[in-house]
Amino acid sequence: MDLQRWTFHAWQRIRGFAARPRFHDTYQYLLERPEERHFDRCGSDLRHETPFFSKRVYENSRRKRFFSRRDAYRDWLAVGRTRGLEFGAGLNTYLKVVLKIKDDAYLLPKWMDYYSRLVGWHNIIVMDCGSRDEAYLSLLAEYRERVLLFSYPHYYDNLHDVAFNLNFYRFVSRSCKYLCVVDADEFVFGYRDGTIGGDNLLSILSEGDEPIYPGTWYQNIAAPAERSDDRAWQGPLRFDVSRDAIAAGTFNGKAIVRSNICPDLTHVGHNLHVGDVAARIRPDACGRIGVLHVSNLGSTQARMRVLRHLKAKGLVPSDMPSDSVADFLAEAIARGSIAQGDRHYADQFLRAGEVAAAPGPTFETDLIARSVRERNPDFQRQIEAFDFAALLPH
Repeated sequence: MDLQRWTFHAWQRIRGFAARPRFHDTYQYLLERPEERHFDRCGSDLRHETPFFSKRVYENSRRKRFFSRRDAYRDWLAVGRTRGLEFGAGLNTYLKVVLKIKDDAYLLPKWMDYYSRLVGWHNIIVMDCGSRDEAYLSLLAEYRERVLLFSYPHYYDNLHDVAFNLNFYRFVSRSCKYLCVVDADEFVFGYRDGTIGGDNLLSILSEGDEPIYPGTWYQNIAAPAERSDDRAWQGPLRFDVSRDAIAAGTFNGKAIVRSNICPDLTHVGHNLHVGDVAARIRPDACGRIGVLHVSNLGSTQARMRVLRHLKAKGLVPSDMPSDSVADFLAEAIARGSIAQGDRHYADQFLRAGEVAAAPGPTFETDLIARSVRERNPDFQRQIEAFDFAALLPH
């Protein structure tokens, strides 16, 4: 090879090397390359440098100046991501929200609309747990380019087990300040200064440093109207905020976990019934984050959702028509062939549509439909009178 050709090829190799990203950023790599996604790749160390990073934006959020974009990017990977700092126009990493879902076309659009406004598309991770419904899969495909979507190859409740999914939790924890794992009927919000809202949630997480914020479940009293259009949830929904509801909701609700402690836990998901989670909850963290748990969806939707649980757990034959399930479950209960731990799913199906007993104190909110923050004296009155410390292990 003559000198001129050697020089040309050497220059091409140098250019190619210089153009290659110098950083390893698996999260952004998989987010920006849908065709490369596979759950097992969460444990990989993939070379990538996102074009959405802005040195100017990051310097302002970090309150520090850097010599070059590469220096700033390196600092963001090492420091900024786990502090939640803004790294591009309107992009931060305060909270990664992990959705575990299977064949739920009814709730998915409402959930996506809410959380895309709350944390941004780039902070949403969807774990599809073996869905087969064609209508749902077609709908899910519409979000594939905007969120990080994985096919989760295990039973959906296994996702809460940190050791079983250690590579996944390490992968997520490197890319945020806090994370949570929720279902499609759960909508997280924050409470401060007499107001509730999504904006409050980000303020709490950006300013605070609690190991765990226990998100208190608030169950809806009445189901959204059963309509064929998208206006069923446009009006305010009413939720139970009685003392018993707050106590049960805090015990069983969903935890917001600081990323640096996540890999050391046994469970990411629920609150006080998990020992190593409960031990890390401090009184000052309680009552500040809530979860609008829209579990009452009316008889039609409720039975459809519970039936998926029943079939996934093998309690009902997978090919059984829905109109035969009630008789099948009633007979199985009478024979005593349903284990006590699974009985609540059967009961939920059989009782779907029953009118609940008249609740105690309630509050009404528009948060899911439209508002980012609202003053809510009914909620404030009950939450500020409740003794959360009495629930915690001593």
